[in-house]
Amino acid sequence: MVYCSGKLLQAVMATKLYNDSKTFVDQPMKEGRTGSQIISDFERQFPQPVSQISREDVKRFVDENFDKEGQELQSCTLSDWTRYPAHFKVIKDNNLRLFALNLNAIWKELCREMKPAVKDSPERFSLLYVPHRFVVPGGRFREFYYWDAYWIVKGLLASGMTDTTKSMIQNFAYIVQQYGFIPNGGRVYYLRRSQPPLFIPMVYEYYLVTRDKDFLNEMLPIMEREIQFWQKNRTISLGVDGETITMYQYRTPSTVPRPESYREDDQAAANITDPNAKLQFFQDIASGAESGWDFSIRWFADKVSLTSIETTNVVPVDLNAFICYNLHILGALHGEVGNEHKSSAWTAQYVKFRNDFQKIFYVNEAKGWYDYNLRTKQHNTDFYASIAVPLFTQCYEPLSLSKSDDLYDKMEEMGVFNYVGGIPTSLQLQSKQQWDFPNGWSPLNHMIIEGLRKSDDPRMQQKSFLLAEKWILSNLHVFESDQVMWEKYDVVSASPRLGGGGEYLVQPGFGWTNGAVLDLLLSYGDRLEYRKFQGAPKETPMELKHGVNVFTTSTVIPILILYVYNLW
Repeated sequence: MVYCSGKLLQAVMATKLYNDSKTFVDQPMKEGRTGSQIISDFERQFPQPVSQISREDVKRFVDENFDKEGQELQSCTLSDWTRYPAHFKVIKDNNLRLFALNLNAIWKELCREMKPAVKDSPERFSLLYVPHRFVVPGGRFREFYYWDAYWIVKGLLASGMTDTTKSMIQNFAYIVQQYGFIPNGGRVYYLRRSQPPLFIPMVYEYYLVTRDKDFLNEMLPIMEREIQFWQKNRTISLGVDGETITMYQYRTPSTVPRPESYREDDQAAANITDPNAKLQFFQDIASGAESGWDFSIRWFADKVSLTSIETTNVVPVDLNAFICYNLHILGALHGEVGNEHKSSAWTAQYVKFRNDFQKIFYVNEAKGWYDYNLRTKQHNTDFYASIAVPLFTQCYEPLSLSKSDDLYDKMEEMGVFNYVGGIPTSLQLQSKQQWDFPNGWSPLNHMIIEGLRKSDDPRMQQKSFLLAEKWILSNLHVFESDQVMWEKYDVVSASPRLGGGGEYLVQPGFGWTNGAVLDLLLSYGDRLEYRKFQGAPKETPMELKHGVNVFTTSTVIPILILYVYNLW
């Protein structure tokens, strides 16, 4: 297939036709051309090995057969968008309310819908067709993404945009009906992997706001089908004290380079000489991408090098906490519509899984839940923000409050609450990966804050407020400086700034960042007060690394107009 494998893909990547590997695999085929025609023509014109094909010839061939990336999508109108959402009135501080209004305005910049050609001629596109409008993350992430959408949904609901939220959920339901699961994102090259399973929580959040039982009845069979994908394709059996326990892993069937990062994967595997080891490497890379944490030392056997990645040897605490949450929600929502038998069945699954979860992941000595490694038969008790996900999903017995208290104390002891801009993803100082120190990510900070907020412990609730204050004000500080919301932030520097590391330049937009901040502003806006950070560095990490000014690139959203409050 043109976008996923083959000589043409290899040639485009080998000749470095584009700086970003994702560019080519997002390009539509020209009208009237088919994948089989293009592959046949390329083989006929270039029978020689890929190493002997010139960059100029590859460029000419691509220009003749493909259109520019991104042309299959168009901006759209958000019919339920309002300039002054009613919910924002709970935000007492004028500066913070202004921040919320600016974030609300960005939804219009991130709205996309398919052009008719994607539906009429799907074979020309790597894009997966969906019928309704949606909100994208931003930057190079121009299509829909799975787990990003949960925080986008949270933000849309904060903005009072229930119609757009429903459209996004309907798109995911359409995808489940077409493919049997929700892929990583809206491209054919993502169809071998998923992402953290948050479709069921999205429906739950929508239902909490709308109480739309007709829509819930429509969604429940699709929600069940989605979790059944995980049950059939991502489980592993573990023996504990003579008992067999089923848990979940990120484990894709893919054993080839990721098309959207083909060159990076191919180069990373260049020194792996054993063919089977290379296949395993590609599977672990793809499985790491399925986790959403692409990449982190969390997955590396030697805690240093990407080539030691062993995602399929890790039983991850966060994935299983999400599964626990899904089971709990399914039981509750079936009860909401009167399906008592199904409610009881799913609730029984949830209770059993919650108990099994403790047996696999809870480490008494380390006072928390930790990833389990199949190779070493040990837990990884280093700090990663994933250890707090069970607090967010409340995957522990209602009477076991000491477990949440103990984890809070452990995180205090580790010092993870002490950084100026928020909570870092890990404390692995040696890492160059983007899902590690010093980067903080909105979904992780949001889940930690929410997990602490749900506690009955006043200490944890107060810490939740302080962390929300820190995250909101640090995001605002960078927004005031850059007029951009970023996908990740350096939370460790003397003053907050955009993050770095990873396989691509840090991206602006940004869907889940905006959504998490808006949700937190509604939760704490009645108590928060604006204040400035001092001494922000003039150079960003990416400027220092690449010598470019990322704020003047064409991908950056223009400076937003500030609104006058007395018009509200």
